[in-house]
Amino acid sequence: MSGAVRLEKNSNELKLLIFRLGKTLFGVNVSRVREVIERTKTISLPYAHPAVEGVFKLRDEVITLVKLGQYFNMTGEEIKRGEGAIIIVEFNHNRYGILVDSVEEIKTSTWKDIEPPADFLIDSGAPLTGITKVNDKTILIADFEKITEEILGIKGANDPEVIPDNADWKHQIKIILADDSSTLRRSMTKVLNKFGYDNITICNNGQQAWDTVQRMHREEHAPADIVISDIEMPLMDGLRLASLIKEDQSLGNTPIILFSSLVNKENMEIGRKAGADAQVSKPESVELIHALENCLRSRGRIPEEVAGT
Repeated sequence: MSGAVRLEKNSNELKLLIFRLGKTLFGVNVSRVREVIERTKTISLPYAHPAVEGVFKLRDEVITLVKLGQYFNMTGEEIKRGEGAIIIVEFNHNRYGILVDSVEEIKTSTWKDIEPPADFLIDSGAPLTGITKVNDKTILIADFEKITEEILGIKGANDPEVIPDNADWKHQIKIILADDSSTLRRSMTKVLNKFGYDNITICNNGQQAWDTVQRMHREEHAPADIVISDIEMPLMDGLRLASLIKEDQSLGNTPIILFSSLVNKENMEIGRKAGADAQVSKPESVELIHALENCLRSRGRIPEEVAGT
């Protein structure tokens, strides 16, 4: 398979490319995958992370090859024999190869069928975002945001150099932040805090975010001022979350920003139809803040003396 894959619709559906490392099955969203190629020779890199085998040239592009089995401290049978397959994945405007034993199949599922990892796995920092079953076989969904940050230094939200802003009005802005990656939640919270926004409710997935939006409206008699959401999340994705918010008459004025590496020219229309007020591609955190403040300004949530500046 090759070429960019578009998001299809806001039905909470996803397609998983299932691959194998030893006896363990993993899955990756097909929207991340650009192509699958045969094992190829690489050029070693000095001082590289132990899980980086090296680089190779694919047409006109130099690709870093990650030995996922080594990162997980696993030994794949095909890899051990110098064979296997390479999955070319695009993430945060970067492409890299994942070395695996074999690519098994593509299966259609829904985010509702993706269960979040157990709490002890989350607390231990395990690089997993979800677990599901396909044909009674357990499939692990790897947290590629955490893995790429650790191995390649690719961050999901960059940390801009700004003077901290503690304007009083910003402390009143209620933000719901939904992302299944603990790494992203930490980095995004740090960025928001730096710009003065510290009234943040953290959610691990779209379902939790949807429940939180409804609870705030019901118990606090006012919805959140804004929702910032990833697209790929267990139980409910960001597109479905946006649709539910916009379809609810009492919540439809709540702005929602999709902040995801899946935001690109091909997928922008899908996000717009789902109801997103703004869409920002990771890791553009300054653009995220601009989008957030544009949404707040359009809802009259920025003081007049500030809004006019």
